[in-house]
Amino acid sequence: MYYYNYFPLYRTHGAIFFNGRNSPEEPIYAGLYDFPLGSVTALSRIPGSMEIWWIGKDGSIQNASWYEGRRWTRQEIAPAESASIHGSITAVSRFPGNMEIWWIKKDGSIQNASWYEGGRWTRQEIAPAGSASNQGAITAVSRTPGSMEIWWLGRGTGVQSTIRYASWYEGGRWTQQEIGPVDSASPDAGIKAVSRIPGSIEIWWIGPRGSIQNAYWYEGGQWNLWEFAPDLSASNSGRSITAVSRIPGSIEIWWIGWDDSIQYAYWYGGGQWNRQEIAPAGSAFRSGSITAVSRIPGSMEIWWIGKDGSIQNASWYEGGQWNRQEIAPAGSASYNGSITAVSRIPGSMEIWWIGKDGSIQNASWHEGGQWNRQEIAPAGSAPCTLNWEQYCP
Repeated sequence: MYYYNYFPLYRTHGAIFFNGRNSPEEPIYAGLYDFPLGSVTALSRIPGSMEIWWIGKDGSIQNASWYEGRRWTRQEIAPAESASIHGSITAVSRFPGNMEIWWIKKDGSIQNASWYEGGRWTRQEIAPAGSASNQGAITAVSRTPGSMEIWWLGRGTGVQSTIRYASWYEGGRWTQQEIGPVDSASPDAGIKAVSRIPGSIEIWWIGPRGSIQNAYWYEGGQWNLWEFAPDLSASNSGRSITAVSRIPGSIEIWWIGWDDSIQYAYWYGGGQWNRQEIAPAGSAFRSGSITAVSRIPGSMEIWWIGKDGSIQNASWYEGGQWNRQEIAPAGSASYNGSITAVSRIPGSMEIWWIGKDGSIQNASWHEGGQWNRQEIAPAGSAPCTLNWEQYCP
């Protein structure tokens, strides 16, 4: 067992503390639960297959794959010390015979591994050491089969960070740019991207004081930035924001509120953004995670880590209201861990999360049935915390 050394986080000029206090110079001592720990991501490149990746307890990159009619099989994609255990991992499949993953290394570099059908995983570095916050998030989209885009929280100063962007077009090299000023993001909060049509991209992230920031791009134009929600709107730690586009003319986003509520905003082409609360204050763990899928155009589902370590769900069907249920009871999840979801066919949904003991847990649903759970990887497979001061052994 090893211990985490508390360290003072000096916030000046009336900044907001993780625990909600507001003082001009008072130092606070943040514990392990105040920061994201571990990350899991998933995709389904074909209807009969699912893949998940997570950051191992030793900083390795682990993979588990499933093919219809077979059992889950595991492999290591990158060895120990390849990733920051407080960082993030993301994945896309730009066509059925390809998978790409990106993650943040402990030195703040951006790493990539790619797979093409019939071949092996190959690795490369996308951005050098010092490019990213090693407690930050990373997100990706493939808006066309011949392109990929990634965004991450850059390494800033203190409690402030910037948004970095890298793009790739078939036949070319990766190119990088900065989206927004150096003080526009919280260095250990969430970022999420969606592409609702091939010629457009939207990204959202959390500002240092809990605002929600947005940047959008339309083919042939420049990136445009605006503040979507003011300070104290969102948790400024953890993987606290997610988004989907269920139809080409809509975007939906959800986030963990500053008061640990679940907040929701939606946009329909030609209209304004509208907001509502999905779950009240105290429903989520502040440094936890939230994820979403739309399995059919008239439905949306979200899942998050509850304040008690449960897995919570809210679902919506066109013409109805949001309905909530508990998928896994208290103590099922690592409080400040990660959760991800896919829908490989219209009548199925799958979610994965980091268990309280560092295991990888799965829950699956098939139309007409109940949620069923299984363990994908045993205790100690992913980083987790015993309490505010100690990592799991």
